[in-house]
Amino acid sequence: MEDSLPAGSTDNPLPSKVLGQYGGWANLAQQYPIFSQTWFKYRALSYLLPVALIGLFLALGLFVMPMGNAKQTLLFAVIYLWLSIVSALLSGRGLAVLVSRQSWSEKNRSVGIVLAIMAGIIIALFFVHLEHNSERQFTGEYLQELKLNRQTDLTIVDSESVYDNSPVMAAVRYVLVLLLFLWLGGALDLITYFRQRKVMKDVLVEQRLALYRKERNEAELRLSVLASQVEPHFLFNTLSGVRSAIQSDPQMGVAIIDNLVEYLRATIPQLRNDGSSSQVRLGSQLQAIRAYLGVIKFRIPRMSFDVDYEPGLAELFIPPLMLISLVENAVKHGIELKKGPVHISVTAEKITTDNEDKLVLTVRDNGIGFTDYASGTGIGLSNIRERLRQLYAEFATLTLESNEEGGVTACIVLPTDTFT
Repeated sequence: MEDSLPAGSTDNPLPSKVLGQYGGWANLAQQYPIFSQTWFKYRALSYLLPVALIGLFLALGLFVMPMGNAKQTLLFAVIYLWLSIVSALLSGRGLAVLVSRQSWSEKNRSVGIVLAIMAGIIIALFFVHLEHNSERQFTGEYLQELKLNRQTDLTIVDSESVYDNSPVMAAVRYVLVLLLFLWLGGALDLITYFRQRKVMKDVLVEQRLALYRKERNEAELRLSVLASQVEPHFLFNTLSGVRSAIQSDPQMGVAIIDNLVEYLRATIPQLRNDGSSSQVRLGSQLQAIRAYLGVIKFRIPRMSFDVDYEPGLAELFIPPLMLISLVENAVKHGIELKKGPVHISVTAEKITTDNEDKLVLTVRDNGIGFTDYASGTGIGLSNIRERLRQLYAEFATLTLESNEEGGVTACIVLPTDTFT
């Protein structure tokens, strides 16, 4: 089947790859801050062909015009006209680039750039003035030659009669020339520069806010490590259970201590890192969860649990604390508050959707449901979502669903190609 562009493709924006290859120097210049060195380089290259064509056109006009003895005067007029265009396009912008590279205050740099653009326009108008004088001189000399050769009306004696010197026409001519050279000299670039600077300030503020938000979340994460993994009341309750068990059932006391030691062995390395590690192995997290639930089971004997994962997934890396925080929420706000037998299940599996592998981490309980689930402490469900957004953008999700038999299913979906 023959490939073809989709209907209406002419109204769609061009891909960035196409713009980069075929957009020209002017398009490349737009990708850099105005009055930066690279911007000026591409902008100057974009003017190269038009300036060369204008020079060629003026040279051809100079060649075909009958000039007589006034040839040198017209040559200077053409040169001044060409220099006025070149200086309008390059001089002010070049001076503005030099000013922008100075380590001045923002206010002084802005004033300097404005003055640089004005200086470039003044230089261009100076050449326009020279061109105008040379043109008038050429016209007078040429008409004088025509008079002497009797090739025109004898009443034409000088160039003054060729020009309309009325004040109104002179003012209109000067205004049009000024507007033209304001446009050529970079007045629009100057306006865009100040707009761009304002937008860049806003972007910088947003980036700083995002950085502060990230640092805040990391600080909360480090605090949550201390609060959730060696939680005082958790340790106190566990040690109290050990003391009671030693008096009544020494074997149970030993089992509680074994689970507590296993839990601390899995979590203390993160405490030493101050919670700053951005990724940990899934196997270590599942080990900590199994030990944590093993300790909880001695305190809540009516609870049963299972921790299952597919072979090979233990070596994958995931963000720390997220999975165990969901388990803690399930225990504190689902399991503990329900009477009778309760169960919590933790699973890790790999699925393929849209030809992409995903890691699915699930915490399912049959507790009391959504009533208090979302009010848990620790890094919190909202913080988990924020961390997922920072690490994976839209490629990771956290979802909560009610179970038909009661309780909540919390599910984290991660891309497996990020932490392998």
